[in-house]
Amino acid sequence: MKVVFCISWFWPRESGAERQARRQAVELARRGHRVSVLTRALPDRPCREEHQGIEIVRAVCPRELGPLFGVTFLVHMRRALLQLATDADIVHCHQSLWEAAASGWARPRLRCPTLVQPAASGPYGEYRQWQRTRGRRLLRRWILRNDCFVAISNEIREELIEFGVCPERVRLIGSGIDTDEFSPGESPLEQKLPPRPRVIFTGRLHPQKNLDVLLHAWRQVVRRVPASLILVGAGPEEARLRALSDKLGVAASVLFAGAQTDVVPYLRAADVFVLPSVAEGMSNALLEAMAAGLAVAVSRIGGNTDLVSEGQTGLLFDPTDTDELAQKLLCLLRNAEVRRRLGRAARRFVVERYSLRSVVDAYERLYRELIAKGSRH
Repeated sequence: MKVVFCISWFWPRESGAERQARRQAVELARRGHRVSVLTRALPDRPCREEHQGIEIVRAVCPRELGPLFGVTFLVHMRRALLQLATDADIVHCHQSLWEAAASGWARPRLRCPTLVQPAASGPYGEYRQWQRTRGRRLLRRWILRNDCFVAISNEIREELIEFGVCPERVRLIGSGIDTDEFSPGESPLEQKLPPRPRVIFTGRLHPQKNLDVLLHAWRQVVRRVPASLILVGAGPEEARLRALSDKLGVAASVLFAGAQTDVVPYLRAADVFVLPSVAEGMSNALLEAMAAGLAVAVSRIGGNTDLVSEGQTGLLFDPTDTDELAQKLLCLLRNAEVRRRLGRAARRFVVERYSLRSVVDAYERLYRELIAKGSRH
């Protein structure tokens, strides 16, 4: 098959959605499919390049000026898509606002089916973004022209149906993780990091991740248990979070490790993973931590609750409740056997249901089903 991915940003500029798209694209290419990724231009990258067997076409150049952004993004992506997808078997949009509107606008002139996969739900998801966008009625009409929608969490499925997608057109397929790469093991960082037990967060330092609540809870934790908190990632909140850790008197037990190209050594050197987000689609960081065999404490929100069952594959807390988060972390830090039991169960759950291979298997089946339906019309 020839598969065209549409996504706003792509490697080397990536966070969760972009990383998931790259993993799927590379696995599809490994299986012999031709994969092209249509994305936005980057000033330091060529317009066309190959990466790990996939073709990257950087042909979308929107203007970053208010309403002009949406208009120019749609025009550029539709035009490039019509050129790139002339011999495509399927178009797969990895975000569901501008990308899905562009593919829906182009759909009457495309000879192949189009698939839309929203990246997130809740206050930072595409559905809420659509509600705040000018011209949303026209965007909705275009988005609904797409042939099929994939929800990576039950909450996203509910939002798609509320948006107006027929339930029969929505499939539930989670995100995938390489469970061989993300696995338990020894870490070369063991002697370089602050003392155990270690709690780790990996991800963007962004308001969505709700790290204020974590730092306030951490002040309660370190009053009762000597422990270290490692924040792996970068983002717009870093300076403010550093100042907050100083203000709360916990700076000595908090390490800001910055952005890392490889988080596996950090996960293997940790004892507990924490994710206090107020919104997620299906968190790559959480999947990675569970695959690495870590006990996890995560916010009780959509996406997280698809992966974590209280007391079985991890612990859950209210993302607004500092005290509950502190108690969940203390429970894990004080009981090594509970950590081991939850970590083993978490890895087993992810290996069985969310390995990258099984997820791409599901997409291959869906692609072929959509292609077969299209050929009968």
